[in-house]
This record gives sequence, C-alpha cells and structure tokens, in this order.
Amino acid sequence: MAGIIVTRPAKSDDSRPMSDQPAAEGTAVSTGRFHVQAVLRTDVGLVRSENQDFGTYTNPDEEKQSHPGGRLLIVADGMGGHRGGATASRLAGETVKAQYLGSETYDIPTALREALVRANARIFTEAQANPDLRGMGTTTSALAVRGAQAWLAHVGDSRIYFIRGEQIRQLTDDHSLVASMVREGLLTAKEAETHPRRNVLQRSMGVGEEVEIDVSGPFPVQEGDVFILCSDGLHGLVKEDEMLEVAKQAIDAAADEFVKRALERGAPDNVTVIVARVERGKAEDVAEDTRLDDTQELDAAQFDETVRDDEKTEPVPALIEGDQTLKVPALAIETPKTLEVPAPKPKKSGFATKLFLIVVVLIAAAGAWLYWAH
Repeated sequence: MAGIIVTRPAKSDDSRPMSDQPAAEGTAVSTGRFHVQAVLRTDVGLVRSENQDFGTYTNPDEEKQSHPGGRLLIVADGMGGHRGGATASRLAGETVKAQYLGSETYDIPTALREALVRANARIFTEAQANPDLRGMGTTTSALAVRGAQAWLAHVGDSRIYFIRGEQIRQLTDDHSLVASMVREGLLTAKEAETHPRRNVLQRSMGVGEEVEIDVSGPFPVQEGDVFILCSDGLHGLVKEDEMLEVAKQAIDAAADEFVKRALERGAPDNVTVIVARVERGKAEDVAEDTRLDDTQELDAAQFDETVRDDEKTEPVPALIEGDQTLKVPALAIETPKTLEVPAPKPKKSGFATKLFLIVVVLIAAAGAWLYWAH
C-alpha cells in the first residue's frame, strides 16, 4: 500500500547451504509470430542462510490452456523472519502464475493486475493467520509476452530490464525510499547505491490488505530483444553496462555469468535472474500453438439459429474482451412477412332494387294518409 515503509530484516549469517530452489532449464514456446526462450537461475548467495527469492515461468502446455496466453515470467524477493520471506515470495510466484493461467479474460493487463491483487490478499491472509509469518512481504515483478507485444506488472524493487541492440532500459520503477529521493532530485543515482536506507521499501506485496500495482504495456517486441528479470541481489552488484555485455551471450550462459559475477563480489543477498530472448517463431511452433493468435475462432455449432417457443433463451455472453476479437457466425434474421388484405368489392345495383324501393315508399305514404284522414 502506498505510504507503507518496510525495512528488509537482516537474515542470519549461517554457513551457505545449497539453494532450496534448483535452477530451471531453458524452454521455448510459440507466441504467434515469435517464441520466447527463457532460463532461470537462483542462488542463496554467500551470506544468507536460506533463499528467500523465488522465480518461475509458464511452460508450453500451461500456455496453450490459458485465456491470456503468452509466456509469463515472475521474480519475487521475500522478506520477514526466518520463514516469512521464503513463504511470501513462493506464495507470490505460485499465486500470480495460477491466477493468470486460470483467468477468464483475454486482456493481459487485466489478468496481470488481478493476479497480483489475488497474490497480495493471499500473503496478507496467511500472515494474519500464522504468528510466525506476521509481517512477511515480498517484491513481485511479472512480465507477459504474447505475439509481438509485452506487458508487465510490478511491486517493490526487483527489476525488469529490456535490451535491444546496444541499448538497455529499466522498465520498472523501484518502490523504495532512496529511489523516490532520486526521482525527486534529493539524491543522485550514485549516492543512492551506498545510501544506508537503500533497502527500505515503500511498497511491497502482503504487508497490507491492498497494494498499489504498477501495470504497463503493451511494449512492441522484435526478434533478438532480451528481457532480464532479477532481484536486488543481482542488480545491486551488476550494473547496466555489464548486463548489456553479458546479455550478448546465449541466454543460459548469460544467466550463469550473472550469478557468477554476483558471487565473485560477495553476494550478500540471494541472487535470482531470468533471462529471456524473443526469437522468430518456427512454422511448427505456430501450427501447434494457434490458440495464442490474436483472433480466436469459435465453434459455430454452439450458436443455434432456431429458438423454439418452449425453450428458455439465455443471455448471450460478452464475446469481446480486451484486444481479442472473437469471430461469431452471423445469425440468419428473417424479415417479418406482410399480409395483403383484398379491398372489398362494390355491391351490384339494378332495376329490381330501384322498383322495390319505390313500392315501399308508396305504401308508407298511403298508410300515413289513411291515418290522418280518420
């Protein structure tokens, strides 16, 4: 929630164990015109006793069944007690992924926002129910890439970088005290790197019942674009010019190099990074993943053009959400028929009719004369 200030608690300085979250292998999935290759690496670092970071992304089978579709990548950096940080980041990553995949909307910004809202509520509820988790929170940065566009949702100071050619740009804003001071001109970026309160967050997931979420996009993507999602355990040690250099390697080698450089510099915090590259879609990829095209085909059999009088008519559901236009077969509409009524035919008149009328008049006149005479 805006205005809430959260300080990352120090984690114990026990000996370094193996990370409790194994590094993931790279996979690829088609997203219409392009497909996205991604790898995840995470390490406990050289100081922390446990890994309170969490990273995840969707796989091809999950993406095919999803309404929003596309590739979803998530990095979260937890905080709060011995168990709290790891619990919060895992809840954030798993809930955002599940909520996004199960969304009923085709609109990615809506799906992302709803996913983070749900994750925030779940973390907050768990913290209130369990005294050992009280006060836990996490950052969450999520990126969705579908077709030739990308969207993001973000809370905290984990980051999403975008690389195209020889340029790198940070897509997210840090929700930290020193970042706010830099934006307001009170600190320089150089001073912020060593400021004693650089770990103080102004916004995080799960600390309050509600949280302000940054959602932005779409950003156009093209072949060769690279995205880097990382916790502050990496971007606090490896700067943008180095990221640009390392990202020129194959994505699995780049991810390994990022972790290596953080470890060489002491790695005082957990280190998590996802490196993703946009590549031109192959014909077989597109053929097996047509559900993610911009236009979704509907089965015409579900639209019955004839409605019987004894059938109850149900309201028609909305067929357009976000930027997804659904093709619906046109219903045949019959124009009401017009009944033609013939004009009445004029009655025939003749001599017999006229004679009959004269006789009636004469009889009536004779009767009247006799009446008055007597």
